[in-house]
Amino acid sequence: MHITKAILLLSCLLLLESSVSALNFDGILDCTQAAIESGVSLAARVIPEVKRTTACINFVPSLAAELDAQSLVLLIYDFFKQFLANEKCVDATLERVYAAVQPELQKLYNIQCIPTELLEHYI
Repeated sequence: MHITKAILLLSCLLLLESSVSALNFDGILDCTQAAIESGVSLAARVIPEVKRTTACINFVPSLAAELDAQSLVLLIYDFFKQFLANEKCVDATLERVYAAVQPELQKLYNIQCIPTELLEHYI
C-alpha cells in the first residue's frame, strides 16, 4: 500500500512539474486524495460498462468457465474484435466513458491538481 501511495505522489509531481514550486506538501496530498477518490469512482463503473458493451454487441464467449492464460487472451481478442466491428457500440461506449471521466477531471482541475495545458482541449 505504501508503494502505491508513493507512486501516486510521484505521478502527481510529474503532472505538476511546472507548478510544483507553488504547491506545498498538503496540496500534493490533497491532489493525491482527490485522484484516488476519482479513480475509485471510475473503477466502480467499469464492470457495468463492460456488461452494457457486451450486451450491445451480443457477445457470447465461446469458451468454458475455466480459462487458462492463452484462452483468456483469445477471449479478450474476440471481444474487442466484435466490439470494434460495431461502430454504434463503439460510439455509445466512448460517449458514456467521456461522460464519466470528464466530471472527474473537472473536479481535479477545479482544485488545481491538473495543469491547464493538459485539459484545454477536453474540458
